[in-house]
Amino acid sequence: MGRKKIELKTIECPKEKSSKYSKRKKGLLKKAEEMVILCYSDIIVLVFSPTSKPNLFYPHSRSF
Repeated sequence: MGRKKIELKTIECPKEKSSKYSKRKKGLLKKAEEMVILCYSDIIVLVFSPTSKPNLFYPHSRSF
């Protein structure tokens, strides 16, 4: 048994959009940091906010 397919649609409410953006960005950055640690790789994450401001993220350096 598989999961149901979720219909993707634009979030219209600015408050809800901001909230979801923050939560998803946090999750994405956590995954990037895990990848740096587990795969011993260099990663840069560039995310554009709903207000079109770029957000750069450099996970912790590889100091093993």
